[in-house]
Parts: sequence; C-alpha cells; structure tokens
Amino acid sequence: MSSYRTSDWVAQFHKASSSNWKELIYRFLRPLFDMIQRKHLDTRTILQLHPNLVLGERGFPLIARRRWAIGSTDLKNKTVLVQGTGNGWDLFSWASFGPKKLIGIDLFDFESWSEIEDSIRASFDIDVEFHKSPLDELPFIANESVDLCASDAVFEHVTNLDCVLKETFRILRPGGTVYASYGPLWYCAGGDHFSGRGGIVNAFNHILLGEDDYRDYFDKYKKETEDFQSGGRYVDLGLFSKLRTEEYLELFRSSGFVVDGLILQLSKQALMFKRCYSESFHELLEKNSECTKDDLVVKTNLVRLRKPAQPVL
Repeated sequence: MSSYRTSDWVAQFHKASSSNWKELIYRFLRPLFDMIQRKHLDTRTILQLHPNLVLGERGFPLIARRRWAIGSTDLKNKTVLVQGTGNGWDLFSWASFGPKKLIGIDLFDFESWSEIEDSIRASFDIDVEFHKSPLDELPFIANESVDLCASDAVFEHVTNLDCVLKETFRILRPGGTVYASYGPLWYCAGGDHFSGRGGIVNAFNHILLGEDDYRDYFDKYKKETEDFQSGGRYVDLGLFSKLRTEEYLELFRSSGFVVDGLILQLSKQALMFKRCYSESFHELLEKNSECTKDDLVVKTNLVRLRKPAQPVL
C-alpha cells in the first residue's frame, strides 16, 4: 500500500504559469502549430468535431487557456466556481480577472485552502470560499447564481458526469459559461495517468494488457509514495470516466449545453508509439473496436460550453 503526498500549491501554480513574452510567441505561432497537428487527424474527425484548434501538448499555456475560457465575458463582479479544485492553486489563476466571488469545490479537503483564502483576499479583495463536497450535490449554491464553472483535469475522473452536468446546469446563470480541460483521455497514451512508466512501449498498457498483466505492471512501477492526485491513486480508486471526445460532446449537448468552443491537444507519446510500434497500435484498435485511430492520439479536450440564455422549447 502506497502513501500519498499533496503538492505545494505555490509551486504548482508557478509551474502552470508562463511569462507574458512566452505567451506572445505562442500566440504568434499557434496557427502554424494548428496546421501541423491537424495533419495527424483524419479529415472525418475534423469535419465531425469542428475543433477551433488542434495543438500539441505545448503552445497553449495557462493564461491562454484562461482567456479562451472567458471569451468575450467580463468576469468583474461575477461569481466563479472551480470544480474539483484539489489543493486550490487554480483559484489564484482566476483571481486576476477580478470576479466578485471565487468558490472552490473538491471531494477532499486540503490544508492549503485557508492559506489561499487569505492570500487572495489580501491581494485581490475577493470573497473566497472552499467546500468539501461531491460535484453532483451542491445544495449550498443557489439556482442560477454562478457565472462561470471551471475545471482542469477533472472530467476525465468523473464517473457520474451526467449528474455533475445536471447540477452544473442548475447553478449556472442563463447565458453562463462552463470551461473544462480534461485529459489524458482514457483511450490515449497514459489514459490511466500511469501507463508509460518504464518507457514508451508501456504507454497503452491500460487498454492493451489483460487484467492480470496490467496489475503486475502497475505493482512493478507504483512508487512507495505517490502524489495524492497521481495515477497511482486514481487507478486504485477506479476514478476514470472512460469516454471518447465524441461521447463527451454528446453528453454536454444532451445535458442542455451548447458547445461554444473545442480545442484538441494531441499526445506526443501516442504519436511516437503509433510510429514505433505499428503492430501494437493496430492491436489496440482491434481490442478497442469502438475507437478510431484519432481516439488513441487525442490526449486532451478543452471545451467552452454555454447555458442558453432562454429555455430551449
């Protein structure tokens, strides 16, 4: 049995942040990145999903994701809910946009929450509160009282996403926004947040190996002390939605949301595996017949959803 450690929120925030000059370079080069990465996807995938951008694992840093999530919305005097906030570092990344109130929700509580509350209040004069709660039960949040629901690296771990989306729809104001980035997706390289340890040849072990062989692999590479939000813990708890991009989008729409934006990020590891281990890649497709080749290389979805301003009749 492994023990678990929690990441330092300050270090995590600084690691996710990039300097302004780097973002300026990425912004200039992003159309080129998009053109290069689109070539890896089938035309049918592009026509079906209509992504705004197709990128690699770099080129869309934190500040760019935040600006894309907000779009034309002005967050000043608005309420932002961060779903699955973990140690809470991501609340700090929204504070600079000047919301009236920040709310962080997670299934587990973290010691860092009180420090973050104090820091944000002192630096930005923003009302901040954290709650330990499942995302599908938020009775302490009133109907239509939140302007933006945001999450990073959460939806891929939600096993009852339909219920979470129903609750999200309830608390979101008409015309409000949902932003979510989630990945690695289950069918991509490292979709269990673990496979790939020990070399790229292991990148798809979670969907390539049988149950016993996978457990042997997992036991071999599991660390004595894992990060609290690592694959070592998620595998033990079975916290994976196991949805493909198309299935996520269908679920968003069936929950009443309008898909307002989609960015796909491709896995460098998956593309390398496809090139170096072509026979194993074809075996993956045979074992996972519901998948296309593109399902195996799309690592992350970034979506922007809108709740209709008027009820859909």
